Amino acid sequence: MTTSHLRPRRLAFLALSLVAVLVILTVRLYDLQIVRGAYFREQAEQNRVLRLPVMADRGVILDRNRHVLARNIPGFVVSVIPIDVPASREADLVLRLSQLVGREPLAVRSAIQAQRIRNPYEPIRVSLKPVERDIALLLAERRENYPGVRIDPESLRDYTDGVLYAPIVGYIGPISEDEYATRRDTGYLPDDDIGRTGVERVYERYLRGTYGARQIERDATQREIKTLALLPAQPGGNVVLTLDDRLQKLLAAELDRGLAADQFSQAVGIAMNPQNGEILAMVSTPSYNNNLFARGITSAELGALLADDRHPLVNKAIGEIYAPGSTFKLVTGLAALNEGAATRNTVVNVTQNFISVGPYRFFDWRAHGPLDFVGGFANSSDIYFYTLAGGHPVTGQRGVGPEAIAQYGRMLGFGAPTGIDLPGEAAGIMPDPVWKEEVFDESWTIGNTYQEAIGQGFVSVTPLQLLNAYAAVANGGTLYRPHVLRQVLDDRGNVTVTKQPEVIRKIAIAPDNLQLLRESARRVVTIGHASMPNARLPIAGKTGTAEFGPSQGKDSAGRELLGFHNWFVSYVPKADNTDPTAEIAMVIFTFNSSKNLCELCLNPAVAITQRIYEAYLVGDR
Repeated sequence: MTTSHLRPRRLAFLALSLVAVLVILTVRLYDLQIVRGAYFREQAEQNRVLRLPVMADRGVILDRNRHVLARNIPGFVVSVIPIDVPASREADLVLRLSQLVGREPLAVRSAIQAQRIRNPYEPIRVSLKPVERDIALLLAERRENYPGVRIDPESLRDYTDGVLYAPIVGYIGPISEDEYATRRDTGYLPDDDIGRTGVERVYERYLRGTYGARQIERDATQREIKTLALLPAQPGGNVVLTLDDRLQKLLAAELDRGLAADQFSQAVGIAMNPQNGEILAMVSTPSYNNNLFARGITSAELGALLADDRHPLVNKAIGEIYAPGSTFKLVTGLAALNEGAATRNTVVNVTQNFISVGPYRFFDWRAHGPLDFVGGFANSSDIYFYTLAGGHPVTGQRGVGPEAIAQYGRMLGFGAPTGIDLPGEAAGIMPDPVWKEEVFDESWTIGNTYQEAIGQGFVSVTPLQLLNAYAAVANGGTLYRPHVLRQVLDDRGNVTVTKQPEVIRKIAIAPDNLQLLRESARRVVTIGHASMPNARLPIAGKTGTAEFGPSQGKDSAGRELLGFHNWFVSYVPKADNTDPTAEIAMVIFTFNSSKNLCELCLNPAVAITQRIYEAYLVGDR
């Protein structure tokens, strides 16, 4: 075979090979540009253009006089864009970052990987609390060692007087996976913060702003070149509360003084306007610092709070229930008066300090002699109210009965949450014979009626429920829903929401009977049962002492458990009369504050009440 014969065949084979290659390239180019062109253009665009959220400042929280309770301060947030982290460098990056932001490497890796699945082109925050400025500068200056890492300024939540207001204001914290799943369509991001407790939680809808967006162009090295588009963020609304910072601090200072003097181990103080339900002050002590949660609480710090048997994380003003003691005689008295079992002139002759029913004795704190209604309430005679409730076994005087007491108790708000705009409110217990049968499978006894009459036994209330009941008497018969929201303002200071008073019900009690209770409450102070030396205001109210547990052992703070607590619930009318004009009412509750069960034992709540009212309403005048 000659060389000249082989050359055309080789040329033909080469030509066919070239044609085949061109066909393959053409098909591939068709696939890339026509069939899958839109997909690859989108991928290229995503590599070139990135859409980043523009954070919106959370609204601030203010007292009624615009004193700041919660604000935003500058800080630095560390985030990672998963698409910018090479797989070969992820482990090293995770280790480096975890040391700088104070998190476990596994947690940082999990956050990055979860975001890689959700949307690898959007950043995920890996710092749970603000990093120091030096760390932010380190990360910014050594980007080559931290691929995909972003340092962004972000407003961080700061609570002024955190311990004082924590039970009311609450705090914010990272959104959970479940919460994000239900809120993502409303603009939440997976690394957002959300109101966890208190006002921060209840009014999240007002406080949270609306995120904006920034579209940026990047080069081949993923460095930002320029901003292509910007949609500004809208800050959240500013929430104005009904609280008065001056009164709040007066109340807290008095309670702290009592704690320091070892007069009691825990305390609650609440002040409200009886004419509209506005909460003017609310102190629950001991408390906690909500800044710990906003900035990232440690396991040790959280463990200490949870182990404290004084329950600092609970707002005891609304979330704990206690026996009301003699303050509950308000309910027993109104039930007896309104049902015709007693009048102003009903006299009970308390000749000794106990009455006997079969083998049982029911005690009073002294033998008072003959008492009418005003005298029975003012002197807080237990036997007088045993008689009004269950009758007298010797004289045959009839009582109103436990069903009526429970009926009027519920009318005044006991046994159900008040509906205040704060989370974690307890319902309390307003017992009756049916309740006891259902709960204990036992019949009601005369002893149960006597104990109920004086706020012991099964009766349990929150401090707010008790205050709200007295407020309804002080204002002439309207039970308002307590509230802490006053207004919401936009970022220019314009009012967008105003909270209106909300009536729960008008209580079905004759005005004359309410007036008689107001007169009796004033006599509690004027006869010296609630001693207020040189009082400068016409304070009216009712004392209470209740037994709640064993008088032995110590609490988490090392204070003796005394087994008793004290109440004083009060109000101040505009003039020294029985008109329903009071614009301030207050309850002081002190826990572990009496060494003996007696009405003459020192009740620190009375003196505290006088000092607060006079400092707030009179001052140095």
